[in-house]
Amino acid sequence: MAPASTAGPPLEAMARARTDRRRDAAAGERILIDLLALEREILELHYVRRGDALERVSDAVRRLGELPSTEGILTRAAAELGAGSELDRILISEVVDGRITPMTIWSDGRQEAADVALAELADAHMPLEYPLIEFEVARRHRAEVVSVAAAGARTPRPLAQSLGWESYAVAALTIGAETIGLLHADAEERSLDAVDGEVVGRYAEALSGVFERAVLRHTLGLHRAELSSAVHWMSTRLTRLEDADGLTSPRSAGRDEHRLVQALTARELEVLRLMARGNTNLAIANALVVREGTIKYHVKNILRKLGATSRADAVARFVRAGDSEAPR
Repeated sequence: MAPASTAGPPLEAMARARTDRRRDAAAGERILIDLLALEREILELHYVRRGDALERVSDAVRRLGELPSTEGILTRAAAELGAGSELDRILISEVVDGRITPMTIWSDGRQEAADVALAELADAHMPLEYPLIEFEVARRHRAEVVSVAAAGARTPRPLAQSLGWESYAVAALTIGAETIGLLHADAEERSLDAVDGEVVGRYAEALSGVFERAVLRHTLGLHRAELSSAVHWMSTRLTRLEDADGLTSPRSAGRDEHRLVQALTARELEVLRLMARGNTNLAIANALVVREGTIKYHVKNILRKLGATSRADAVARFVRAGDSEAPR
């Protein structure tokens, strides 16, 4: 009888231990589930914040792309990024002769203080050279988020002193493969993170494209004006030569050329009008959404039908024909 009475308590203790272990396992499982749910929530918030930030950057870039000049783009660039992001200050600098030269600054609610800092930086000597982080950013065209305390001498001292930042993001502004400027941004009451770095990098990349397209539009405009003047000069010169040589009168020549122009197909006439505006074959192909080889084929037929010896000759005949869309 004695053994049976001594076996009871150990069995009860083992049962209680198993119950405690099951209770602990259930509690641990609930904690793990809660942690996983919290992790998912944090990730969702991160992706929502990132997606919203990049969408606002796209909107800002689209508004800049509607501006007509590079000067207007530069004036608005910092303010557009500031208004469309969680960043508090935006500084745009020019890179000239291997030096960083601050040009414009935007601040959320403290513009006067920012302007004072920009004035202090006007005479600052900031060579863009190793070991500055900005040197690597300009060379590799890659955005960086910088902790001033950790970077130490690798940050431009005048910028850190005048702006008093603790962390900032920096990206290169480029045209082609050349770095023409730098974009700095910071937030005054928090440290910047990877999302801020991506926002600054995406904006700088898109802003570089906007600059490049604006410069190209300006250049093409100059070329069109020059070509239009050349066409007008050639037309006048040819008319004078024909009159001097006793050839067909200008009015008769105009009627003949009008008849030849009217004999062109609708697509050939469309191509000829774009030629008269100074467009290259590639530009015409892009405008009409066809291959460049197709445009070359149309140009060949236009020259043949008009009896022209060159593109300029064809355009001159087109102008003399008196088409209502010919450049004046």
